[in-house]
Amino acid sequence: MSHTRSIHYFILAVAVFIGFYWQIGSIPLFDLDEGAFTSATREMFLRHDFVTPYLNTVPRFDKPILIYWLQAASAMVFGFNEWAFRLPSALASTFWVWSIYRFGQQVLDRERAFYAALIAATSLMTTVVGKAAIADAVLMLFMTLAMFAIFRHWQTGRATYIRWAFVAMALGFLTKGPVAVVIPAVVSLLFYLSTGRFGSWWRAVLDWRGILLFLALALPWYVLEYVREGQAFIDGFFLKNNVGRFSAPMEGHSAGFWFYPVVTFIALLPFTGLVVRAIGGLVQDVRHGAWSLRPATELSAEAALKRFGWLWFGFVLLLFSFSGTKLPHYLNYGLVGLILVMATYFPAIRNRWLYLLPFWGMLLILLALPGALDLFIDRIRPAYVQAMLADRNLYFGPGWYLLLGTILGLSVIAAFRRSWPLPVILVPVALSFSLVMNGRLLPIVDALQQGPIKAAGLMARDLPGTAVMYRMNTPSFGVYAGKILARHAPESGDLVLTRAVYADELDAQVLFSQGGVVLLRMR
Repeated sequence: MSHTRSIHYFILAVAVFIGFYWQIGSIPLFDLDEGAFTSATREMFLRHDFVTPYLNTVPRFDKPILIYWLQAASAMVFGFNEWAFRLPSALASTFWVWSIYRFGQQVLDRERAFYAALIAATSLMTTVVGKAAIADAVLMLFMTLAMFAIFRHWQTGRATYIRWAFVAMALGFLTKGPVAVVIPAVVSLLFYLSTGRFGSWWRAVLDWRGILLFLALALPWYVLEYVREGQAFIDGFFLKNNVGRFSAPMEGHSAGFWFYPVVTFIALLPFTGLVVRAIGGLVQDVRHGAWSLRPATELSAEAALKRFGWLWFGFVLLLFSFSGTKLPHYLNYGLVGLILVMATYFPAIRNRWLYLLPFWGMLLILLALPGALDLFIDRIRPAYVQAMLADRNLYFGPGWYLLLGTILGLSVIAAFRRSWPLPVILVPVALSFSLVMNGRLLPIVDALQQGPIKAAGLMARDLPGTAVMYRMNTPSFGVYAGKILARHAPESGDLVLTRAVYADELDAQVLFSQGGVVLLRMR
């Protein structure tokens, strides 16, 4: 598929719009994470404090400051709404896709650069996380820029790339902390060692200009926060939310060693077949001695990039597989490496069934989903999830089946047109997959899960009284209610958000009830 740059830009612009911008201002904030980040950003304005984030009057040491500053700047321009809170992530993801395309052109060629950017802009997890009002999209951008600068320094030896890597790591460190430094540092060490350039790596690490840039960008806020908060900041941020998350499960997010390998195949839908092809290529390369230690001068740009990409992805996979806390989006920090490897095989793919069956399988699952929910609704636990799904038929109507059936039918017809190259077919497949997942399924899930919470919050905004959550943790309620949520047990006169199944535990009047969520007024 040899297209001009303008066609590449057009297709990628459509992919970026569908994946990162469509409906970001209309679907409610997801809890827990989006609600917590945006509530803390909003509280900055209420407290007139833009140094220490607070969540409902308690310092929030979960993440550093940069994402809150970006959301606050957006909110100052566009107001306190979903569009403003998600815009920094969407913009970061847009630049992230463009940087992948540009880097791919420098290292490979325009065609494979396009495919790498397309995979990044349409895959399941990268698009879902890439627009969320959390820190991950911004971290992904800075970490990717740091890794690209490292590889370009390995290629060219230019010191400029060292400084850019330090700048990107500093901004990543200001976005999410040590992970923004650990991953580039370890992956670059392994890569330089494997190509006989440890001396070059060590000189880059000790580059005093780069170190000064890192310290000038990253250090001031950390120092100021420590001066203000003291040991509580060290304990809360470094020990609890970094060391603690790695050493033990937090908030029930634990899983076995199998977790991230399985997530990989799901996260990169609809390109699961290309993941299989990349793994097969890795096995072939190992058998043929392509991974033997050899001087950098003996490696082609493509071979070097494959090695770099696999080390990048492999280290992240291994690191978080050993982590006590496991969340799917942690794998995002290494997916770009795998995506670059996948792109090297994209133009030559031939086996239509390997690449189209995962896509068809997902469409068939989604077509069967409404019926399966109807069939098994009485067996779903806990009970409040049943209540949440009570209005599902409002969203799974004829339009749902028409859209999915049309996409499935057209893709099957295309698969049997042997004159159409498979890479060409996979472009509309990727766009339509993103359309279904981001334009249809995600808004439905959000409406069922978060719609009642938003409605309750908007009602509470116009009512007097202190707002409290009871036996649930949905901080977006405070964003919509325009209130800082109290942390005490419900008291007389309080507005209480809780699950319908817990309403009988309180002496209260029901003001609102929808989807298993109730807003109460304590008597």
